[in-house]
Formats: sequence, C-alpha cells, structure tokens
Amino acid sequence: MRLWSLHPSYLDAKGLVAAWREALLAQKVLAGATHGYRQHPQLVRFRDTDEPRAAMSAFLRGIHREATARGYTFDVEKIIRGPLLAGEAELTEPGPDWIDVPESASSPAPATAAVGEDAAPARPRAASAPERAQATPDTRTVPLIPVRQGQLDYEAELLTFKLRLRAPKLVSRLEADLRNARLEIHPLFTTVPGGIEPWEKVRDDL
Repeated sequence: MRLWSLHPSYLDAKGLVAAWREALLAQKVLAGATHGYRQHPQLVRFRDTDEPRAAMSAFLRGIHREATARGYTFDVEKIIRGPLLAGEAELTEPGPDWIDVPESASSPAPATAAVGEDAAPARPRAASAPERAQATPDTRTVPLIPVRQGQLDYEAELLTFKLRLRAPKLVSRLEADLRNARLEIHPLFTTVPGGIEPWEKVRDDL
C-alpha cells in the first residue's frame, strides 16, 4: 500500500489506478470493514487525525478529481461522504454516508462463543436514503495533515524510480520540480520542515 503525499497528477495511468484501489482499501480499514492492514504504516498519519475516515475521504476525492480530469471513470460512489477541505467543492455524486452501528444493535454472538469472549466490533453501515435526507448538513472542514519536506523528497525519488520503468516521459517534470523545490502535494496535506516521516519504510535500492 502506498498513499502518496505527492499530487496525483505526477502518477502515470497504472500508478493512478493503483492509488485509487489502495486508498479504497485504506478507507475500508479505517471504517472497520476489514481486518487486514490495520497496522499498516501508511495509515499512521490518518489514524493520528481527529477523524481518520474524513481524512481518507478527502484523500480519495483528490485522486478522483485527477482521474476525472484525465477522462477516466472512477466510481465516486465508493467514497464515503464526509466534511470537505477548506475551499473544496462537493463532488457531484458523493457516495454514502456511514453511520456507526451500536454494539447493542449488532448481531448476537454465536452460541458457541466462549463466556467473556470479546464480541466482534460493530461495523459501520451505509445510511439509507431517508437517513441521508434527514441528516444535518456537515459544515465542518477537514484539517490539513502536515507532511515533512524530506518525506516529499523521498517520495519523489521513489516515484521517479517507478516512472523510469513504466512511463519515462513523465520523469522530467517530477525531476525538475524536485530539483527546484517546487513539488506539488495532494490537497489534503501541508508541507512542514523536516526529514523523512518516522512511519516510512525506506527502501535501500533507490
């Protein structure tokens, strides 16, 4: 799983599709809809926010907008509805709202469960149309997530390595932006000084 801090416009077609699929998987993890990848380091900065699911929705919207600009069709309804980034326009066909199902409303534990065994966590479910119609409009905004300059530089080097193999024509822009310290970032993030993020698993073959 790779959730790029860099702007998705740097990605080639294969990379953009992979970013979309991996971010959708991350959305499922943060929504409690799957047990895999829960401790993946790429999720650390999302989990550290006050609203991880809202942050991931904003991340997915950034990828979706880039895909739409290229004429690709990514299913916007897969993105969980949430508060927007400051100045961000709502998608024309936003996906479902998600509501947390109280444990008391979840299915009873199987009769074979051991006494005192922890019950499975309640999972969110998609809100029905009446529930969405009655929902109060969300006027909050998603706060930007800080990303260190060293992390951006490392990701640019990593992506350059990948693009040289898959899409050499896209390398020159990324290399120029890295060289001139003008890397563009995903709109969810804001750049701060510092080195590579502590959660990054640095490759030694670049």
